[in-house]
Amino acid sequence: MLKIFKKAFDKFDGLIILAAVFLFGHFNYDDLSLLDKIYIASFAFWGITKLIRFYIVYKNEKKG
Repeated sequence: MLKIFKKAFDKFDGLIILAAVFLFGHFNYDDLSLLDKIYIASFAFWGITKLIRFYIVYKNEKKG
């Protein structure tokens, strides 16, 4: 399973996760600006694409 994670995730993905945790921790959720909403949408899109990539890698490893 660790082999699949290594194939699905890059080193920079860890930096993206750290940036997301930092930004989400400092958002003022009562008063979100347009830029904050764009950050949330982009991290959501990134997360969904990473889940799809993980599924594809998992399926290929299971097949091969």
